[in-house]
Amino acid sequence: MVDSFPQKVTTNFSHTISIERFGLYAVSITARCHGKRFLGLWKEQNLRLEINGTQFREIPPEKNAQLFNIPPAWNGTNLQGLSKTVVFILPLNVEDYTFKFFAEPEATIEKFEYKALLNLKDIVFDLESKAEDGDKRPWYTFAFINLPLSTLKADISTQWHFLDGDDVKLIIDNTIKPNSESEKHHDWAWSTKPAFFSEPKREEKAFTEDLLVGTHYVEFWADKTPTFHKVSFDLGDFKPKRIPTVKDPKWTGDFNDDIDQIILARLIFGEARNQSKKAMIGVAWAVKNRLLSKRKYFGFSYHKIIQKNDGRYYQFSSFIPDDPNFKLLIDPFAKNNDQTIQSWFKAYDIAVTVISGSVADPTGGATYFHSKDFSQEKFVTKTVPGAIYLKQIGDFLFYQDPNETKK
Repeated sequence: MVDSFPQKVTTNFSHTISIERFGLYAVSITARCHGKRFLGLWKEQNLRLEINGTQFREIPPEKNAQLFNIPPAWNGTNLQGLSKTVVFILPLNVEDYTFKFFAEPEATIEKFEYKALLNLKDIVFDLESKAEDGDKRPWYTFAFINLPLSTLKADISTQWHFLDGDDVKLIIDNTIKPNSESEKHHDWAWSTKPAFFSEPKREEKAFTEDLLVGTHYVEFWADKTPTFHKVSFDLGDFKPKRIPTVKDPKWTGDFNDDIDQIILARLIFGEARNQSKKAMIGVAWAVKNRLLSKRKYFGFSYHKIIQKNDGRYYQFSSFIPDDPNFKLLIDPFAKNNDQTIQSWFKAYDIAVTVISGSVADPTGGATYFHSKDFSQEKFVTKTVPGAIYLKQIGDFLFYQDPNETKK
């Protein structure tokens, strides 16, 4: 079922998008929240979201994490029934992304849109947006996730209205950008002077920030009804790096770009894709048991364990660059063969369940394995002297580390 907007959220609501090409994206969300009303006719409304389980918090972080009263969320006390747009700018890989919204007790999501951004040195948003009439409240937030920010330019119009005028405040990472032209409106970068008859005052202002890669919030607050014409951002020479996913597993050239589930899936796929599911699970558990043993000679992470080699000998043969399996391991879709592709997805699912602990260890604590065509005697006398044989699953023989008996 395709979600439609506006969408009233009570408690929580999830919306999923599928990304088919890696790149930088802008996800724009407009929502509305009410504040507390006199005599308690409604309670304050708040809204926040998580992207694939990732929470967002205040900058700089406080001792107790804020969830609703932060720039990339919607706070009813600040908004008082008006709308606010949050634009998340972030690299997205080829996978599904779930935007889970949490409301207290309810809120309304008016728009949800996303688009790919092609020019990282000139990210332009043509808004032509006139603010709803309100008093000093959040209007637009641009949330940069795992990105730098070099410069920004904003084109905004303000005008005087009988007894009051339009103002716009700019806050970057919790720091207000001052108005050097007006002491009275020091905290409002765009403002107007009292006048009986005045045309809109349109100004484009530029700000150099040179912020390093991280999470950054650029907030625009509105007073009265200014018009936001355009804003542009320059990320400098930054280029987002693709992270392999189950749907786009091609190697980047550095296995450290793989998340744990991907590199473990590569191992399972490379070593045991033609084996039974139980044998594939056993291979995965042999790696996890090494991690759980906390022994230096194994390594203390999935990446260290799986990639361990001295330049000549590798722990796992499928990771040897000259091994016939290596080409498929680094690009599981290379053959474009349905059976091979299904084996990759199976290997990934097993990696996920083994890492999460939701599938039992069928080996009984193995940390080593080899195929049945390799000499068992040679393995226990020369390869791993004293290795304790546990069992055979499919074409693999599994062993316990001899040091485990010395604990």
